[in-house]
Amino acid sequence: MGRESELWTTWRATARRCRGKIVAIDADSDREWTAEALTDRALSLADELADFRAGQRVAFQLPNGGEWLAFFLALQARGLAAMPLDNGLPLAGCLDLARKLRARVFFAHGKFHEIDPDAPRTRAACVKITSGSSQEPKAIACRAAHLLADGRNVAATMGIRAGDRNLAAIPLGHSYGLGNLVMPLILQGTAVVCAAEYLPRQLVDWIARHRVTVFPGVPALFRVLAALPPGPALAGLRTAISAGAMLSPETAQVFHAQFGIKIHNFYGSSETGGISYDRTGAASLSGRSVGKPLRGVKVTVRAGRITVASKAVATPSGKWSLPDRGEWNKSGELVLLGRTGQGANIGGKKVHPLEIESAIRALAGVSDAHVWIEHRQGRDTLAAAAETKLTRAKIEHALAAKLPAWKMPKQLKLLPEFPRTPRGKLDAARLRADAQI
Repeated sequence: MGRESELWTTWRATARRCRGKIVAIDADSDREWTAEALTDRALSLADELADFRAGQRVAFQLPNGGEWLAFFLALQARGLAAMPLDNGLPLAGCLDLARKLRARVFFAHGKFHEIDPDAPRTRAACVKITSGSSQEPKAIACRAAHLLADGRNVAATMGIRAGDRNLAAIPLGHSYGLGNLVMPLILQGTAVVCAAEYLPRQLVDWIARHRVTVFPGVPALFRVLAALPPGPALAGLRTAISAGAMLSPETAQVFHAQFGIKIHNFYGSSETGGISYDRTGAASLSGRSVGKPLRGVKVTVRAGRITVASKAVATPSGKWSLPDRGEWNKSGELVLLGRTGQGANIGGKKVHPLEIESAIRALAGVSDAHVWIEHRQGRDTLAAAAETKLTRAKIEHALAAKLPAWKMPKQLKLLPEFPRTPRGKLDAARLRADAQI
């Protein structure tokens, strides 16, 4: 079938071991996919891809589900580079992005759209699309070996087993979804319960109905679930994982009180895959760190700069220096301090916004916080916004007990809810505009 990817050969071996096993469920329709059914559908789709040259990029937009998994596997069977795009992106935006990133074609709603017949070829199995800190789309070409290594690191560290069932509420095509959902399926047959569109209460019902044991989510999702009125317990759920943004201790504590389950902080990047994980959930409850490095991952911190080395890092050297700054705490856990170059000079003293963010986010009654630097009249000042129903007086009083006066934000805006992107991340630009600071 051409230059098939190692992801495809790995999946074929897994499918033979999992003969007859249900490996994917479309939660909204209750459709179940066995390993054989998923393979057959992938082979059928691969026939439709026969005219494309191995190594070309194929952009596609599909909702979470067995069809997404089958199409991704079909691309691997043909040796094509999968380029999954956000479901929230309109058709015109998808076509523009596919052109910008030199895709051969774009596939959505059962139709192929010609993009670039002369598109270059790559040895990548998947091209991750990330906006990073620049908000500009960036393509990260990952070989099969990078993705498989990330999946092994994640599964080994988090204890994700072949008999588990993963809830796919996060997009399968994001770096987080690839490492925590797609790779455990390909490597060991860990079933994926796919949620395409949903209301928060539906997730609770699906966890019980489909016997979900592992739930990778984002802080915004856990915050909504924690705020639900008392209802069914998350029976059978063993592990809840939060990544993509900072999880507030308030959310972790309320979720734990509501469902009796600790949320585990997880930190990673598109370039490196998974980096660190709070194995016990204790660090997430207190907000003290993002845990310790994953198995198979080496993290070094020099002068505050975080560098990651592992077989999952999508660079020739296997190393990547992050724009994030960090330090180790006394427990050997990684503490994030902000982005490189984002420090403020306040009265001749250095302070980083994330330090203040963490202090605000740790306050009881605060579900999220954002701190940034304002440059006015040649001076740096700290501006902050808190997602809370508390009064300004209560926030400032509690914060004064934690921070010296020179670290206190000069401007503070309180909002009941922060604006968020389709990925569940904070929309900082909109927040600052809404804050009108």
